[in-house]
Amino acid sequence: MNLANLMMRLSVALIDKKKSTIKEVAALAEVSIGVVSRVLNPGSGSVSERTRQRILEAMQTLNYTPQSAARELKTSMNNTIGLVVADIANDFFSEISDLIVRRAREMAMNVILVTTQEDPLLERESLSMLMQKRVKAIIATPTSANSDMWQSISEMGIAIVFIDRYLSEVTHASVIGFNNEASACEATRYLAQQGHRRIGWISGPLNTSTSLQRLKGYKQGLKAYGIDWEKQYAVVKNFRDPLASQALDELLSLQEPPTAIIIGNTSIAPMIMSRIRQLKLSVPEDLSLIVYHDSHWSRLLSPSISVIKHPLEELADKALLSLSGERQKPCELNSTLIKRESVARVK
Repeated sequence: MNLANLMMRLSVALIDKKKSTIKEVAALAEVSIGVVSRVLNPGSGSVSERTRQRILEAMQTLNYTPQSAARELKTSMNNTIGLVVADIANDFFSEISDLIVRRAREMAMNVILVTTQEDPLLERESLSMLMQKRVKAIIATPTSANSDMWQSISEMGIAIVFIDRYLSEVTHASVIGFNNEASACEATRYLAQQGHRRIGWISGPLNTSTSLQRLKGYKQGLKAYGIDWEKQYAVVKNFRDPLASQALDELLSLQEPPTAIIIGNTSIAPMIMSRIRQLKLSVPEDLSLIVYHDSHWSRLLSPSISVIKHPLEELADKALLSLSGERQKPCELNSTLIKRESVARVK
């Protein structure tokens, strides 16, 4: 290689080294990539003037321009990602999907959305399709199976980001979830503080990390108030089972039925609420209630329903930030107990 060519390559390398990325702008301005994208693409979403100025200052500091954003997109070999969720009919998953698709669009990324319906075979078929498409990355709420296939995907160089739940056997996946143990414990303690000593728990199958963590937190909350955990007060149902509402009947048929119930699964909650109405029970007079996930209907009912609210927007932003392909440390976001009218104090 002659000296002229060597100097040219050195110059290009030095220029490339100085190029800033949208990720660096977002970090300096302390916002998400999606917010930076909205500033770069007027009309794609609202941004406060104060935040906009902070982003513009970060861009100036880093010598970042809209042309840099275009260059980033051009140099990406594949801007398509897979999004694998358990059940699109579930409010929780549909809201997450909507946020991720919108955020990805702001970043000029395409999304292939598939649902597994908690069926391992359907999940394998969906993953096989995504592998053939050679997607850049997969964001997923996995079933409890197919760890071998997830490992194969990782070995292909496809980045994996597990959200809400994870598979411990898949070692090269980034994990972004919620503080399920802590939130379940807080909800249980709150009910105990209101005088409840017979607290029921209704959950989805215990073959997912999320359900196991929440059940553990429920037990911790009982223990904190000296309440013995009794297996009869914890009912597990398949959330796709149309008869899942029978969980309520099982609890109410006990010799000493619960005075309060925590519903640890979003899909089951509407079925339980419908059954409560059929039985003409009054909330919270007959039964106090806390539900996981702040669905739209939980605020519209009268009385309004106390919920564990998840930071879904933060989850979507962090999931997309984790698509670098490098395994990130597990991230646990803080869910919040929103106290509304569905919990009464036991006198």
